[in-house]
Amino acid sequence: MMSSMEIRRVLDALPLPVFAKAADHSWIYGNQAFADLIGLDDFIGRDDTTLFNEEQVDIFWREDDLVLGGETSTSFEEIGEGTFALTRKFPITLEDGKPGLIGMIIEAVASPEDLRKTRSDFKSAQAQSNLLLSQLQSKADGHARQYEQRLRSLERERETAQSLAHTDPLTKVRNRLGFQADLQSLSKRCDKMSGSFTLVFIDLDDFKHINDTFGHQMGDRVLCQVADRFNSLGPIFSVSRLGGDEFAVLLECGGQPTHEVKERLRGMADLVFRPVTDFKREVDASGSLGYTRYPFDTKNLSELKRYADLALMKAKKVGKGHIRKFEASDHSDDLRLRQLETGLRTAIDREDISVVYQPIFDTSEGHIQGVEVLARWTHPTLGVISPEEFIFIAGRLGLLVHVDQIVLKRACRELGPFIQSGSIEYFSVNASPSDVASLGYATNFLATLRKYRIDPGTVLIEIIETAVMEKSRTARSNLEQLSAAGIRIALDDFGRGYANYRTLLDLPINVLKVDRSLINTITDRPHLIDFLVSIIHMAKALGASTVCEGIETEEEKILAETLGFDALQGFLISRPVGLAQLRTAIELDGEKQTLVKQQRRTA
Repeated sequence: MMSSMEIRRVLDALPLPVFAKAADHSWIYGNQAFADLIGLDDFIGRDDTTLFNEEQVDIFWREDDLVLGGETSTSFEEIGEGTFALTRKFPITLEDGKPGLIGMIIEAVASPEDLRKTRSDFKSAQAQSNLLLSQLQSKADGHARQYEQRLRSLERERETAQSLAHTDPLTKVRNRLGFQADLQSLSKRCDKMSGSFTLVFIDLDDFKHINDTFGHQMGDRVLCQVADRFNSLGPIFSVSRLGGDEFAVLLECGGQPTHEVKERLRGMADLVFRPVTDFKREVDASGSLGYTRYPFDTKNLSELKRYADLALMKAKKVGKGHIRKFEASDHSDDLRLRQLETGLRTAIDREDISVVYQPIFDTSEGHIQGVEVLARWTHPTLGVISPEEFIFIAGRLGLLVHVDQIVLKRACRELGPFIQSGSIEYFSVNASPSDVASLGYATNFLATLRKYRIDPGTVLIEIIETAVMEKSRTARSNLEQLSAAGIRIALDDFGRGYANYRTLLDLPINVLKVDRSLINTITDRPHLIDFLVSIIHMAKALGASTVCEGIETEEEKILAETLGFDALQGFLISRPVGLAQLRTAIELDGEKQTLVKQQRRTA
């Protein structure tokens, strides 16, 4: 842990602009180079909202949240009109034990427009210098020529550096910084010539499944093939990889009507999303597209990107391979999404995330064995937000780790007395994939349990398979550390969709929570009975217990008990309830168990 004096002593010695932030994104330090860059001397205690608009602040804070969560980040960030900074950010722990970050601005790069202005100014200055130089003695001519050659050499070096800064190193197409420069350039050209263009955002379908199944080398090949295929189509203004499996295409479309643009995009998608082969393996590639048109939908470039992103989200909700244009009716959805994003950030800062508890019923003893802790959130003006929606938004913003931390702390505080009295045997919490795959997750989790004096043996962590398939080395290390401390691990939603049974052999899995879709549809698909029996036998062979989720009818309950499930969970047993209702349910369950024991003794 570094003291504030140590931080300043290290950072003041650096010649580059350096700053430090607290967990609330406020600046707590900045050297003189940083103060000169932002043009403020009294920035301590302020944050990015002092200098930047809401959209840019969202971009900064999204990157900050990843670093505050323990990751290291290197990114190009827009720090002024047409100016971008290559910024390196590191996580630190402050004196009060809270997370913070240090940012170092390595280089600032101007947009092409600013560069052309710089060159114009240089040529003007050069002409004046030549006029003066012509009046000097011939002895100085050699020095002048050397000076000019050096300037030209520096200019070429700068152009090369700028080209590299705008290029994605993997696919060799434009990167996010290059995309932004192209977007500004194309919009200015269309304004000058009364033209139009289409902005298309593309997201590959099931790309993580490709990485998980065929390896990251094959995933990289798919990305390169998709980029090459888009580049070969023409006439396309530019193709950019925005990060991960996300691409952007700028398409000049003249006066084409919207239906022709969509047909053109469909033709492009058919050519691009064909199988990719590598070493005799063939992988299907598909993608979803969202697009918007300039200047018809908007002339504001920030809004244009937002609209394309919103159209892409709508396309992905429909299913794989869909193409969708931004519609005027999407405005209300966009405004609502912005409200939710802002409100969720505030709620997390204030730890204003509530929890409910769903009892888990033990089939052998016939009583409440444990409870699952579930997050809930009520927006101040929009009311109760469904868990699916706000968890999805938290994931997009990189805030799931904070939600899970709030839920764990609240569960420890409220359920500690029940655990200590023996009223319940355990409680379970969900861990997002970003949690399990993050450095220090296990250490922080165990530290929270120690703070509230919770025995690790009374805690169950529920994970989904994707949490261990991505960044598996870190995820497995975290799970092994937690398991060694006594925490049990449950594989949630087992039996739904893709399943890698090797996971059960390689990881310390103690519980299989069978997905509700299996028991809920068993009437229409009786062959599922054999499948459920095989799952139960497999779990026993591995030394794991089984929980049947989604029990909603008495028939389903009887069937699950008959098949041999160890525990049941669902609305028939109990809906998720608040703390007071849980206390009442546990007390009634205790009275019931006492009565049963008395009856057994007298029988």
